[in-house]
Amino acid sequence: MNYIILLGTVVYQIRFTNGYLDTVKSYLNILVFMVVFNSWRWLWFERKGLRKVLELIKKNNDMPMQFDRSTEKCKRIFKYLKSIVLICYTLHFINEVLIYLPKRLAETDEFSVVSCVGLEPISESPNKEICKTLLTIQLCGAIVVVVSYDVTFLFLFGYTASMFSILKEEIMSLDVRDEDMERQEAAGTVENRVKNIVNRHSLTLHTVENIQNIYNFSIGVSFGEDAITMCLFFVMPLSVSLNFIPLLIHDFLTFFLYCYQGQKITTAAEHFEMAVYSCGWENFDVKEQKIILTMLIQSQRPVIINAASVVPICIYTFACTMQSIYKFGAAFKS
Repeated sequence: MNYIILLGTVVYQIRFTNGYLDTVKSYLNILVFMVVFNSWRWLWFERKGLRKVLELIKKNNDMPMQFDRSTEKCKRIFKYLKSIVLICYTLHFINEVLIYLPKRLAETDEFSVVSCVGLEPISESPNKEICKTLLTIQLCGAIVVVVSYDVTFLFLFGYTASMFSILKEEIMSLDVRDEDMERQEAAGTVENRVKNIVNRHSLTLHTVENIQNIYNFSIGVSFGEDAITMCLFFVMPLSVSLNFIPLLIHDFLTFFLYCYQGQKITTAAEHFEMAVYSCGWENFDVKEQKIILTMLIQSQRPVIINAASVVPICIYTFACTMQSIYKFGAAFKS
């Protein structure tokens, strides 16, 4: 990456830049570098935090579920997450492998970067073959890194939102008639079920806290890079932008998915809060009511994941950003 993109961009800026359009096109290569480097930095430096999150997920998943329908819903959730992961792999394969990679190898002069500095002229053998091999290795490695980052993100956020939904089902299963409650209390099952839900809710909240810690910086960088990329596309003519359409597609989709998945976690946590209040606690003994009260207080804390500890990851952020980018494009074109 340092050789293919950074050095190639610097050499291009020094030798071949002619006007603002070439400069902007060249900066888009830096944005490609930022996407890959941010994903690599996260995969390398957040491994310890990621292992901790996965341990919490495994511990939560291993805890017994007290409601039969919850087990079936959990199976559907994992099938859903598997489908999302496969769709993510497919989209990346089409966008990067089938579109961007062939175009990058076939039209090296259209990307405002000096490919394979020091191997000139690259139109002759064996320099041409060596350069294309280096480009292929770099691009394939970059694709693997970015796909790994995106798939991990989708899994962690999707699973966490699903856990709140399952907890909602669990807590609502306690809302039964008085005679059923008396029978359950006689068997000592109500207290055990409530304690189980409290423990799993605490584990889920702890998982959200750890996800916030490991994604705080990387999502902040991604938000900034995505916004800059989409703004630059309004600056360039459409014919020039076509070379970087895969970058725009990736940034737009990831920006939307960040906000959508963050919103899902927040919404699922709010639904769980309402379920705690509506779980039929008035039919419980005082001991169980105290546990429910503690869980209600805990669930009333807003569950919001922030980017760079500042920007909330939600649909409102996506809508406001898109609106601002549209205003910027309209003002620039006028």
